[in-house]
Amino acid sequence: MNELANHLQTLEEALLTTEVRQSTERLRELLTDDFFEIGSSGRLLYQDWDQTTLQLDPIEAKLCEFTLHPLTEGHVLVTYHLVQPVLNRETRRSSIWIFVDGRWKMRFHQGTVVPPEAT
Repeated sequence: MNELANHLQTLEEALLTTEVRQSTERLRELLTDDFFEIGSSGRLLYQDWDQTTLQLDPIEAKLCEFTLHPLTEGHVLVTYHLVQPVLNRETRRSSIWIFVDGRWKMRFHQGTVVPPEAT
């Protein structure tokens, strides 16, 4: 289980890099065709990303408290905190990863801003 948690944390961290965030090809390797996100604003994001070129803004952040929660065979939920020192912001994150076509891909992601008084 630790090996899978380490692998998925590495994939989550890759999704924070400018190299991956600016590459539709790399995003297609890491996200399912039906990927969507509920942003910290509460808006539904990227539900048609496969029909357009998705280029995400760069982000400076540190991922911590990464935890793996198995759901079913080939489906896991991960949760973690994302600390963004430049923005003085912390968010709680969750992602659902599925094993498809011989690799792990993210199907769903959500970020919730942690108010300063709750940290």
